[in-house]
Amino acid sequence: MRPTSIRYALAARVAGILAVSLILSVVGCGRGSPRPPSGWVLILAQPTSQIAPIGGAATFTVSAAGPNLTYQWSKNGAPIPGATELSYITPTVSLADSGTQYQVTVTSDSQVSETSAVATLTAGPRAPATGDVRYLLWQQAGPRNDNAPIGAGQTDANITNALGTPLSLGVGCGGEWLFNYLVVPTSMDGQFTTHYQSENTQTQQSWQSYLESINTPNTVIFSADLECQFMAVACTQVQLGTFDYKLEELPASEVGAAIANDGSESRIVTAVIYDSALNEWALISYGWQGDTTTLYESQSAIVPSTQVWNEAETLANQGYFISSVGGPDTDGYLMVGMRVKGDTMPRAIQYGSGSYQNSVTPDNAYWTAVMYYGGFLVEQ
Repeated sequence: MRPTSIRYALAARVAGILAVSLILSVVGCGRGSPRPPSGWVLILAQPTSQIAPIGGAATFTVSAAGPNLTYQWSKNGAPIPGATELSYITPTVSLADSGTQYQVTVTSDSQVSETSAVATLTAGPRAPATGDVRYLLWQQAGPRNDNAPIGAGQTDANITNALGTPLSLGVGCGGEWLFNYLVVPTSMDGQFTTHYQSENTQTQQSWQSYLESINTPNTVIFSADLECQFMAVACTQVQLGTFDYKLEELPASEVGAAIANDGSESRIVTAVIYDSALNEWALISYGWQGDTTTLYESQSAIVPSTQVWNEAETLANQGYFISSVGGPDTDGYLMVGMRVKGDTMPRAIQYGSGSYQNSVTPDNAYWTAVMYYGGFLVEQ
């Protein structure tokens, strides 16, 4: 809300309170004990318009003064059965609900009524089900913490009660991958643990075997990078469901079709890796036991670092969420966009956040292209 709007809103609220005080003062003059009059209702705070994600819900609230008040909410002018409280929580929002208008009529004990202003519901981009950390992982988390490094060939962090961001790209041989993590709400304590770890696959096991060794039914690898046979991995362990891991290694010409096929099987590609020795791309995808029926459409492209932002905007405008980004610094990054089939609602995207805002330019993904994607933090 703009400062001017805040001043007007405060002035209106103060005026309402003064009006109530004046009514009570007038009635209190004269003999006997003061008592509020019958037959008056004053709405102190109007319900405000809401944007709610598809699959979520909106809450409308009113504040009013008067004797023995009752409430009746309406939807597009028709009373809603059972909606008789100060607040009204909508059913699950669908795209068809966008533009729905809500009002509330407040009635006093003498049947004097006042009807509120109209509040409009706008359907926003689809939200994932709780526990589905295959996409828009950060929606289920809270405040962001400062970035931390993980060096090549070491295990760096095991963070409980938090969801992590993907690894930074462009670290070069033996460099450090940066990451952040976001704390989950207290109600979700014990449900998520994020791991950042790395392996020297040149002197130990192959990177494919390494990925297989860290795979468990409740683990989702959401970021991976291979630089000079040093591999870093970011994964989250989830207590809410079972995920099944699949690794595909393909030439660039077959990547798009493979991602599309995964989406048609209710799978989401969560991480991509470029193997320079084989000149192939590896796709890591997961299905989720909690939702085996939702189908996904996809769009992918290999772009240079200077085009990451433009490609992100293109994907967002077509309703795609960025499910994974990865690849070599020199040959371009593979960006994967996925969306629920038929869900073309554009998603908001903003640039710049935290320490990265002053260290990289918006069109350079050498370190990390930082986005607030659909209102939630995504770093790719």
